[in-house]
Amino acid sequence: MCTHRTKATYFTRSTCTLDFKRLMAFTLKLPKGAMQIELNQFFKKFLPSSEPQRAASLKKARLKVAPSAFVELINDALSTIYKSPFQGFRGYRVVAVDGSVFEVPTYAKSIFGTLNASGAKVAKAQICNLYDVYNHIILEGEIAPYVTSERTQAARLIERLEEKSRHLEIENLYLFDRGFPSRELIRTLGSSPYIFRVSKAFLAPINRANQADQLVEITDDQGNQHQVRVLNITLPSGATEKLFSNIIDEKVTIEDFKELYQKRWEIETQYRTLKSVFEIECFSSSNLQLIEQDFYAAIYVFNLLAVAQNYANEELKQEKADLTYEYKTNTNVAFSELKDMVLDIVLSKNPLKKLFVMRKLLNRIKRYSLPVRPNRASTPRKVRFACVKFPFNTRRNH
Repeated sequence: MCTHRTKATYFTRSTCTLDFKRLMAFTLKLPKGAMQIELNQFFKKFLPSSEPQRAASLKKARLKVAPSAFVELINDALSTIYKSPFQGFRGYRVVAVDGSVFEVPTYAKSIFGTLNASGAKVAKAQICNLYDVYNHIILEGEIAPYVTSERTQAARLIERLEEKSRHLEIENLYLFDRGFPSRELIRTLGSSPYIFRVSKAFLAPINRANQADQLVEITDDQGNQHQVRVLNITLPSGATEKLFSNIIDEKVTIEDFKELYQKRWEIETQYRTLKSVFEIECFSSSNLQLIEQDFYAAIYVFNLLAVAQNYANEELKQEKADLTYEYKTNTNVAFSELKDMVLDIVLSKNPLKKLFVMRKLLNRIKRYSLPVRPNRASTPRKVRFACVKFPFNTRRNH
């Protein structure tokens, strides 16, 4: 509180109803409804003897909390998570890097900028996340103006992550899509292992490398030489996918590279979850400070949900080992259950009660697990249907 309040005199009165802890907890609930209704429900459950405050008072109170409070929550949780053994590839934590465009409130267009869509200017923000594809954890995230370069964001976040990783003695392996390869980013990565997917219009030595697996020399933006491995992988469709990496070890085969790069798709699933399940684009205010609060609060809850699902999936693997299919938790159901319990987890002063609530959460989300059917492929539609505004597979979770 003392570190992340925006003024030293804030939260000093003992009679304050919406104190620092309750404001943090309310934001972590990720309210998406009318703010006064959300506030009324919060008071009814946790402050039944007090009259609910007005939504305008809530906004004024939240402005006393810096978004960095939620960033510290995320970092503290990550340092705890990665003290325990985690899944990876040959000792590396595999990190996918990608960006996305988020819609922000219209009144925030002067802060983030706009995108012209069908003749209308829509307020948009540029997002970049670093995502652990094996453990389903968001390691770093940033929301910035729409004109911000994805490469610039990625370089900034990678430098931040590398500094934290050194303290935890973790080595990262980075996965990038076609929009990221650049001489500058190669220099930023240095000796950190990486895999880039590359288009046909990148560096000539890589473009000319047409063997299945070969080594070439390239230079970064400061003229430093780098030896990289170029791989041409034939897809089931017959098309060729070109990758390059600084992983020279011959023990890492083409099949390993293929499997690793396929894992990059997990970050696309992460963005879909944030947008469709978490409804992250439904920000609670057009104020920059509150938008950042909402953004980082969503990342914290996303990681909390991922940890719960990881534990639940491990238990399901043991409990259903004799069944034909592997079973995994349903993210929509798990998020719905977590939203009902997150305030009990955050606000409870009793550690045993926190453990009881988490155990209850695991049991609930395991109950609604689904079988994972391998090698499923979608069948192409012969008839194009009209756009459905409220499709059944994207129903609201609250």
